[in-house]
Amino acid sequence: MVGGTTAQEKREEELALINTVLSRRGKAVITGPAAARVLGLSTLHWVTRVDLLYTSRSHARVKSDSSQFIVHNAKLAESDFITEDGVRRVSVIRTLFDSYRYYGRMEALVQIESARWKWPDLTVAALLDRCETLPRARGLRGFRELIRHSADTSQSPLETIVRDRLLNAMQSGALTGVESLEFQVGFRIENQQGLTTTAWADALINGHIVLEADGAEKTHGGFGDPVEALNRERHREKELQNRGAVFYRVGWQAAREPDFIARLQRLIQAHPGQKQLPGRIDAK
Repeated sequence: MVGGTTAQEKREEELALINTVLSRRGKAVITGPAAARVLGLSTLHWVTRVDLLYTSRSHARVKSDSSQFIVHNAKLAESDFITEDGVRRVSVIRTLFDSYRYYGRMEALVQIESARWKWPDLTVAALLDRCETLPRARGLRGFRELIRHSADTSQSPLETIVRDRLLNAMQSGALTGVESLEFQVGFRIENQQGLTTTAWADALINGHIVLEADGAEKTHGGFGDPVEALNRERHREKELQNRGAVFYRVGWQAAREPDFIARLQRLIQAHPGQKQLPGRIDAK
């Protein structure tokens, strides 16, 4: 919830903005984060301005930049876009690539991982193959590298941010003592009614340190009644703690703070070594 507005309301505002812009620019084709939102993908930031392209044949003389939209001078053939439910948009891969070019690495990574979660067939190999359809443009090499860096385990932008920071910290040597790092690990537990269910760890370090990407949607209605959602979260945490799990919850602000990795390093040092928690779904 931002300023009293729920995430669902913000998404509806985004779609209303996109439709308003397109109603005034009928021959325009949307790309970037606006196209990602139409596709049902997550974005790093709310869509407050719509990225537009025109085909060379239908290019109109319009103001290229406004508070609601920006027109990019990029090559676009008639065969390069899709009309779906009355909305003209570029392909999925072009959406991701343009987001990378216009908004940077993190925005694109959030969208790539959202797409891979949404469409399991969209593997690294499949995405790289689709890159062959992209125009030759600056940034293509870096975009391919970002695809190789991506995963299909992130359910939210916050999980993408956390995963990216962990991997970068390990690679740079800022985070040590990590013997294993896994994402979306399931454990069998009993819920509050005594029924068997699955508890998922967003990230699991050394088999027993659980990183929880604690997004606002879990407590602001995105996962049902916020009180019930919070009670379920706390019950799940207690169940895993009783088995030896160590929890570290990280929200949007904490995940971006410089000392996020330093705090995690101290936690790893306080609970060193590899451990196996009972009840893992994939345990052999």
